[in-house]
Amino acid sequence: MNAALREPVRWSARRWIYTVVGVFALQVGLLLYLGQMEEPLPVRPTFRTAVYLAADPWSNEQLSRLPTANDPTLLALPAETGFSGPAWLRPKPVEFRPDRWSEPQRWLAVDEQALGDKFAHFVGTNSITPPLTASKPLPPLLRYEPNFPNDPVPKSSRLRIEGALASRPLLTLPELPSWRHSELLNNTTVRAAVDADGFTHSTVLLSESGSREADLHALKLANQARFQPLPRAARDRTGSGPLVLGKLVFQWHTLPLMATNLTNALP
Repeated sequence: MNAALREPVRWSARRWIYTVVGVFALQVGLLLYLGQMEEPLPVRPTFRTAVYLAADPWSNEQLSRLPTANDPTLLALPAETGFSGPAWLRPKPVEFRPDRWSEPQRWLAVDEQALGDKFAHFVGTNSITPPLTASKPLPPLLRYEPNFPNDPVPKSSRLRIEGALASRPLLTLPELPSWRHSELLNNTTVRAAVDADGFTHSTVLLSESGSREADLHALKLANQARFQPLPRAARDRTGSGPLVLGKLVFQWHTLPLMATNLTNALP
């Protein structure tokens, strides 16, 4: 038990000094020994170019006849007349031969029976709204306008057809009544779309006359109008087209109000 509890032996200062000096001397000796070792010389590469001396008179005469023998830039810069000319200044052109290939034509299959079905479905399920902004008249220009006499007031109401419908006559002319109003009525303009059979599909009121009753009556007559059908050669694949757009202009004849109506209208 007493031997196991003994304290470790401590080195003295002299022992530490001798140890440090010994290690330092060992390192210095290794440096001196390894530093004096000679490295082997590298192997000199073999010079494969042969140099021949022209010592005879005939060789000297041949060299003196060369036109570039006295050119100091013959070996300094590449030139076509020097040794580098045939090497890379005059290379052989490379012939480029691309492969010419074209894909054969592949036609897409088209169902001729279904052509125009989408358009016919769109026309049948959507109402045609006219561009009202484009239908408005242009403002008058600031210039002199001669005053011509107006056309005489018609004695009865009339119907005028404009646009593409002008070439499709009406089968039956409607009876247009005259309307009583305190002022002259304007024209009622109705835009209509007519199919190949002559029936009206949609009507839109473009301009009002000033009388609600006259405008509603104009829409009613436009919906009931029957135009001349198109021949079979002028129709499309569906048989009901094409739709033709046009304007029906109702020029109303205005009658003055009766005396009883005038009395009630005055305050």
